[in-house]
Amino acid sequence: MKLYTYPGNYRVFKVLIAAEYNGINIELPKFDMAKDLKTKAFKAKTPLGKVPILETEEGSIFESGAIARYVARLRPDTGLYGKTFFESGQVDSWIDFSAYELEVPLEVWVHPILGVGKFNAAAMTKAKADVKKALQTLENHLHLRTYLVGEQITLADIVVATALVYPFKFVLDKEFRKPYSAMNRWFATLVNQPEFQAVVGDVPLIDVALTAEGDNSAKKDAPKKEKAAPKEEAPKPKKVEHPLAVLNREEPSSMVLDAWKVQYSNARDLSTAMKWFWENLDTEGYSLWFCDYNYNSENTKMFMTCNAVGGFLQRSEAMRKYAFGVMDVCGAEGSEIIITGCWLFRGDSEKHMIEANPDAEYYTWKKAELNDETKARVTAYWCNEDELEGKPIADSKVFK
Repeated sequence: MKLYTYPGNYRVFKVLIAAEYNGINIELPKFDMAKDLKTKAFKAKTPLGKVPILETEEGSIFESGAIARYVARLRPDTGLYGKTFFESGQVDSWIDFSAYELEVPLEVWVHPILGVGKFNAAAMTKAKADVKKALQTLENHLHLRTYLVGEQITLADIVVATALVYPFKFVLDKEFRKPYSAMNRWFATLVNQPEFQAVVGDVPLIDVALTAEGDNSAKKDAPKKEKAAPKEEAPKPKKVEHPLAVLNREEPSSMVLDAWKVQYSNARDLSTAMKWFWENLDTEGYSLWFCDYNYNSENTKMFMTCNAVGGFLQRSEAMRKYAFGVMDVCGAEGSEIIITGCWLFRGDSEKHMIEANPDAEYYTWKKAELNDETKARVTAYWCNEDELEGKPIADSKVFK
């Protein structure tokens, strides 16, 4: 098969990535847009007279969405177009969402920056508002999901993510991305897959959005510059030390957290590890916390809930040196499913966890008072495999 397009066309990224997932070889022949589009031979391939066009043994297919669907359907066994007719319908829903709700306003925003079309202030303002709505839709959907449809990457993820590649590189800066933690996590997961990397390479995220010629919106609120003082070489900013690293240095604990993690990981019998823990716990330097998810009523699918917990722990990476915890998903599909956990934090506050992972705000955190009842409860959270406080444990994840 041959795919005719121009270099850097984001609309064909989805086609090529789908081909990577399905193990399909697609040739990209040399193509002169200015000359070849006007030839009779090329016009015979498409009634529109434009690219992209996929040339197959049976004939040609035009429009990037149709081409991507065709490539995804060539291998039903991979599930790229969904594993059931219902999932295929869901994939189509997100493809349409991308085409009408996401790509249209993104092009209005990005194209003037790339020199395609002129900047229009009113159109740009509306486009940014529409992009926010679309990203919030993604954020809401991905809050308890790893992927858009089902339990694996599908064409839905590929189509939506590739529409965001250039925006993430050029306009969706730190401030704009901040409210969309689930969407950011999902995007990072996708673009780091080898199939994506083979097509789009690394996708560096822009810190400050680029602007089109004539767009002065970023300058409106900027303070007036004072006359420049004689130039002096500015001192290099010092790397800010984590508050808990400062605590470790200034008030070292008698308990070494890594030693506890080794005990827990290597113990054949966790009761032996717990004995070590209670003997070595520094109650002045560490605190114990229980957490409960605030929206357990929204947990309807077990695999989605388990995926959400896995994502939560991944986003807590900044606390790796200062925390240990076990998160449990309890209950059963068709009945109540809850997320609950027990953590050991350096220091006496949960605030560093919330600063490291904003999703921690979705939990209620309760500091534990050290007594026999607490010891029994902590032991249950960290050691039980089948049941926790009368509920079956469906999944248990350890942060260490």
